[in-house]
Amino acid sequence: EKHNLDQYNFYFQDEWKVRPNVTLNYGVRLELNPPSNTSPSSNVFVASTPIAGTPLPTTPVVNAAGAVTFVPAKHWYEGSNTGFGPRFGLAYSPNFKSGLLHHLLGGPDKSVIRLGYGIAFDTISSFQVTAAAGRIPGLVQSCTTTFPFTSITSGCVNSSTITNTVAGGFPTQLPAPTVKPSSFFTPPQQLRSNAPGNITAFAPQMKLPTVHEWNFSWQRELPGGFVMQAAYIGRRGEHLFMAYDINQVNSDPLVPSFLIMQANRAIGCRADGTDDPTVPGTCVGTAPPLLSLLQTSGGLSSSAAATFINSSTTVTDLNRNSVGNFAVRIENTTLGLKLRPNQQFAVITYLDNSGDSSYHAAQFTLRRRFSSGLGLSMAYTYGKSIDNQSVDPVGASSGGGLSTTNSRTPTDVRNWREERARSDFDRTQVLQAASVWELPVGKGKRFLNSSHGVVNHLLGGWTVNSIYTFQTGEPFAVRSGSFTANGSHESRAGVQQFVQAQLQYLPGQTFAGPVLFKPVTNNILTGNPFTCGVNPAEIFCLPVPGTNGAGRNIFTAPHYWNLDLGFIKTFQLTERFKVQFRTELFNVLNHPNFDNPRDASSGSPSIRSGAFAQTCCAAVAPPSTQTIVQTGESARVIQFALKLQF
Repeated sequence: EKHNLDQYNFYFQDEWKVRPNVTLNYGVRLELNPPSNTSPSSNVFVASTPIAGTPLPTTPVVNAAGAVTFVPAKHWYEGSNTGFGPRFGLAYSPNFKSGLLHHLLGGPDKSVIRLGYGIAFDTISSFQVTAAAGRIPGLVQSCTTTFPFTSITSGCVNSSTITNTVAGGFPTQLPAPTVKPSSFFTPPQQLRSNAPGNITAFAPQMKLPTVHEWNFSWQRELPGGFVMQAAYIGRRGEHLFMAYDINQVNSDPLVPSFLIMQANRAIGCRADGTDDPTVPGTCVGTAPPLLSLLQTSGGLSSSAAATFINSSTTVTDLNRNSVGNFAVRIENTTLGLKLRPNQQFAVITYLDNSGDSSYHAAQFTLRRRFSSGLGLSMAYTYGKSIDNQSVDPVGASSGGGLSTTNSRTPTDVRNWREERARSDFDRTQVLQAASVWELPVGKGKRFLNSSHGVVNHLLGGWTVNSIYTFQTGEPFAVRSGSFTANGSHESRAGVQQFVQAQLQYLPGQTFAGPVLFKPVTNNILTGNPFTCGVNPAEIFCLPVPGTNGAGRNIFTAPHYWNLDLGFIKTFQLTERFKVQFRTELFNVLNHPNFDNPRDASSGSPSIRSGAFAQTCCAAVAPPSTQTIVQTGESARVIQFALKLQF
């Protein structure tokens, strides 16, 4: 198959010098991004429901009009993908000859005021189209059999020689399936004993992600060859790509029964309110409404319903406030309660344009143009980025990297207001400084100007480079380790007393690296946190059933800083040939930078994990796929290089 993703871009720009000290730039960008299709077009299938006998594209969420099927279409999605983006820029060099403004802004060529505004667009990745196309039921069929090879994927046929050894004629291929893959274009409603399948789907009407950008800056020339600039940068993202499980199981109808079951367990009864036969007593509990609901709507017998409610797995869910996991178990046991919006499928990874973001920053720079053997630059940013999801749905992983435990994915898709917070990549302050200094020593320099021979070769021709980076930490959320609200994602932990995340060591700890939180008791470290409100002395707690815990990204990881140095010695062999010897030291001070538990190689943001709050070990060698700016160098790294110049 060939996925076609055509793009047509047109751009116009003009510059108008209104006055000698006023320049106006203006332009417009027109983008035409038709929806993606596949060649041959007969392989494009979208989710539809029969409406008045005509298959029409619709969202595969609620199958009230009938079972969702997949039908041929011209494109993978529809929508207006025409972008009209104007650009505007103004540069003004004030010319105040006297007074306060003259001292602040200077005369001609001393200061420049700039402002600008523009609209930019994003386009969907062809990779994501490929990922969605590969998960359409019926488009691809895979036959799988496992030891002892007595069963095989439904619709497939086992080979009569499947148990033969390689030497004895092990089959190189399986017999042709008895069922055509296309018959699965209309998947049946899943049976109770079957695990529903997963699909990926686009919103029927996709919008063009749009970013509004604006800036205002003042640049000023200073004595000594320095130039400074102060600027304000703003961005607003609308209709950004999002990925989430739109088929999230709804546990709300079960919460009242779940609380009754917990209360029954608290007084020594079984979850259904009856006396525990293994511990005879006089327990009088309350029968949860769910008990009869499983019989009337779920089709279970009275004994089967009681067995399910009183099972050891249910007891575990009750102890962990995990009504979300309990709901998923019920949905996979009986479809009668209709807890999943679409019972044909399990996870529906949905791609749409509900993403939203904003960014505001103050930026300051100071530069010295390289002259007289010295060049300096420094940049400082104080900013804040806010969004409702930081996962890139068009990244390198199918489905946008969604999982039930990934801290970056949404906790509850029914309440996006809870997801609006600091972006996962936000760093409030960033300082970067760099320098290049040719030492004024040796022939033609300020010191030892007349030196020759060995002295000049040893002491002359040296250059020292430096790069310093400082960044405040990224925000992160603490997970509860339990599905207290829904079965699609673990909730965030409840916070009973807010404390700043801080690198520290626990008394008697045996694991490497510091932790970010010091629990009041060992309760969290044992993996059995209290329910919120039970022990106010605890920092973190399990949210009560039906709730999602504290806000997203309310904690900040440790800051990062690093210093690199370079020493360059140039030997002038002849007028034509030079030899340059370089010594480069990365993380020259051998300073470790620890990450947050979300990204640490040994650590977890879950309060039920034995590695909770650990940050070890971002100070070990990072993998080749991880950038240095994320974790810093593993330790001091020294490298040498020799280069011949001619």
